Amino acid sequence: MEAPRDAWNRDYSMRGRRWAGFSSWLPSISERGRILEIGCGDGKTLGTLSGLKTSSFVDEETGPMLTGLDFSLAALRLCSHTLQGAKNVTLVCADAVHLPFSDSSFDTVLLSHVLGHAVLQGRKAMCKEAGRVVRSGGNVIFRVFSVNDFRSGKGEEIEEKTYLRGDGTFTHYFQKSEILTLNPFLSVISLKATSWDLHIRGKTFLREEIHAIFRKDLP
Repeated sequence: MEAPRDAWNRDYSMRGRRWAGFSSWLPSISERGRILEIGCGDGKTLGTLSGLKTSSFVDEETGPMLTGLDFSLAALRLCSHTLQGAKNVTLVCADAVHLPFSDSSFDTVLLSHVLGHAVLQGRKAMCKEAGRVVRSGGNVIFRVFSVNDFRSGKGEEIEEKTYLRGDGTFTHYFQKSEILTLNPFLSVISLKATSWDLHIRGKTFLREEIHAIFRKDLP
């Protein structure tokens, strides 16, 4: 199997922005503070957080300090282009299983559709690192695809519920109970599945995500 970083670099280089527009789902996040997005990709979520969605840029003195991290340089180039004009955004190229940040560096950590692109050992390491860099009382927010999503089961199964695509990337599809086991040191605030219908060429397909918010308990 091709190294995931190589697969994503090639895919972003060939296809450009995989996820156009802005994020349709974000939980309530403070307008101030330090926010880290792990696996920022081409900047869809960071663009929403930065205020670009409304063409009203976040005030650099009162708005959040945003950091986007991805291990794909090709993705970060696209992200930088997406975020042109946004303030208070720093982009970092690094692996999510070894975050280059000190303990308790952020008020909020986001993992939006990145956790599923790692095998089990990597998913556990990502969650552990996310819990390490968020401050006590801060939140870690997950967005992943559910096992009920219509794409689950498509491709070569390389681990349980993890499927390799023809482009060399792979996706793991989650059950809600599975999310609770990835970082026992975080307390669950909310955990729910959200589904909708996707219509393609007269056919209807079920899309389903799991949204989870965890809090790092105060010492």
